[in-house]
Amino acid sequence: MKTSFLFLFLMMFTVLVNAQEKYYFSKTVDLSFEEATTKTKASLKEQGFGIVAESNMDQMLKEKINVDLKPYRVMGACNPKIAYKALQTEENVGIFLPCKVIIKFVSENKTEIVMVNPTVAMQAVNNADAKKLFEEVSVLMKKALDGI
Repeated sequence: MKTSFLFLFLMMFTVLVNAQEKYYFSKTVDLSFEEATTKTKASLKEQGFGIVAESNMDQMLKEKINVDLKPYRVMGACNPKIAYKALQTEENVGIFLPCKVIIKFVSENKTEIVMVNPTVAMQAVNNADAKKLFEEVSVLMKKALDGI
């Protein structure tokens, strides 16, 4: 009876912990939007990532549908070695690549940086080898965020 209760408790605890895990990591820094962008790129580079795509959503939305949005940059970060391994283990994983990074203007000297948490965001991929790589990338993304 005690063993069954303990097992049930552990299962419920695991579900609660996983439900609280977010699909992203975020941090607000006391930097201008441009300074935060520069530091984010440098920190990602230290972890082996390069920026392969960059979109200024605020400018694009202004041009396309004439709406105003605070500065909002979306970048695609790629670690080529890990991307290659991921494609070798799961050929359609490219649908999730590159890893997304968002830089959001909060105020004059305050900016939020948001990075994908691949371990959570890519749970639909049912491949143990790919999941190990997602965990590795999650660690690197968190290190990059911590380095800003």
